[in-house]
Amino acid sequence: MLSWVVVAIYFLLPFFLLRLHRTWGAVASIVGLWLPIEFGFFRAAGVSPLLGVAVGTAAGILAFRSRPDIFNVTAAFDLRRFNLKDACVNFAAFAVIGLPFAFAIGFIHPSFVFPNIRSVPNLIATIFLFNALPEEILFRAIIQHTFETASGSRSLAAISAALIFGVAHLNNGPIVPNYRYFLVATLAGLFYGRAWRTHRNVWTSAVTHTMVNSIWRLFLR
Repeated sequence: MLSWVVVAIYFLLPFFLLRLHRTWGAVASIVGLWLPIEFGFFRAAGVSPLLGVAVGTAAGILAFRSRPDIFNVTAAFDLRRFNLKDACVNFAAFAVIGLPFAFAIGFIHPSFVFPNIRSVPNLIATIFLFNALPEEILFRAIIQHTFETASGSRSLAAISAALIFGVAHLNNGPIVPNYRYFLVATLAGLFYGRAWRTHRNVWTSAVTHTMVNSIWRLFLR
């Protein structure tokens, strides 16, 4: 029973916070959606982390529909704006720049264990739905969009969102703070931001994000 109360409060929180203040209420809503997932609150409360991500994604989309200045839901999810070429180009660009960098700093290593072919579609779908898409909604469609609207600078917004994305990964891994993860995630965030910003489309950047994470999970360690 308690777990469902926790889920219900988490779902309703952004709707409530958005109405407290036009600016700071929006900031509080973003933080309220992000931090419980980032710091493993749901697992501690006996709730599946995947359920928490799904609920947070739905809550963010529904709550921010009333604030297109922060999250343009219509543009973000318009399949007509999806651009596979942009997704692939930015994946390739990160592969050329980011992979050598990640190898050089010792963040990743080759994996010589060939993955089970049957598990690959499920792995990719899980990465897309519960990792790439929620993170692109938060870091690109909300945070990068807000920085760009406020500053009027696409470059500043992309760099700021990428840095925040990197900071969000500092607590990942066996050693915390994980500065290697921060550096690689920040670099990846720049390319996810490039994939998103042309058409303001979250599907495009989520596909880039999914391709990067899938290659990492399948062939690297």
